Amino acid sequence: MQTYRVGAVAYHPRVVTIWEGFRAWFQQRGLPMEYVLHATYEQQLEALFAGTIDVAWNTNLAYVRARERSGGACRSLAMRDSDRDWTSHAVVPDGAPLGLDGLRGRRVGFGDSDSPQAYILPVHHMRRQGFDPFTDLELSRLDRDLGKHGDTGGAELVQLDRLRSGELDGCILSGPTLDALRREGRADGLAVAWTTPPFHHCNFTALDVSDADHAHFVELLHRMDPRDRALCEPMQLESVHRWVDGDGSGYTDLVEAVRSGL
Repeated sequence: MQTYRVGAVAYHPRVVTIWEGFRAWFQQRGLPMEYVLHATYEQQLEALFAGTIDVAWNTNLAYVRARERSGGACRSLAMRDSDRDWTSHAVVPDGAPLGLDGLRGRRVGFGDSDSPQAYILPVHHMRRQGFDPFTDLELSRLDRDLGKHGDTGGAELVQLDRLRSGELDGCILSGPTLDALRREGRADGLAVAWTTPPFHHCNFTALDVSDADHAHFVELLHRMDPRDRALCEPMQLESVHRWVDGDGSGYTDLVEAVRSGL
């Protein structure tokens, strides 16, 4: 069996810990796997199409771009249970007006231009609801970690700091970012003014879906258990409790947004 090459993007130092743990676990179960780190998802996408990796651990934007570029030939092999049904929120200080009308004319911070959760999908869904964030808001976008598709969450947190300092009237936070702030007791004084419809996030994207090694890889993913001492740390760092089959239905809105030029 040839080495199975998994692409991942190094958006944080913990990515090495995650994939070192996964690599050893896969190899012990008969799948010789290596991970290949990339600086950006654009670089990783080129590697997937060049055949230098067999599967890419992609954001939803990288997956949609792969799907568009391949004419729909690529597939989502698997995803985390936590990748299903994300939402993004416009948050404001407690007591501020709510709803899109409540945001009208106000200073609202968005994340990186390549972040589906902090920019692309919020803008897309506001437009679909008859609200143009470029004219109905004072839109303030922050490009902080381009190429990472919002994975770092850095732009969201900077915009939140600006909100708390009074420099902004609202900002966009992904559901996981807001959930983490609530768990840490750092969401006091915030209210949700508006929420996007749900969407899916990351998945393992492959072009050659007939390869038997893909089936072996997915089979082993489904066998991963966070109670396994060898997996508890990397699975926790990857925010996954279990792996589920890929589901292309949760990317329809992002496809529309990308085709519209966002």
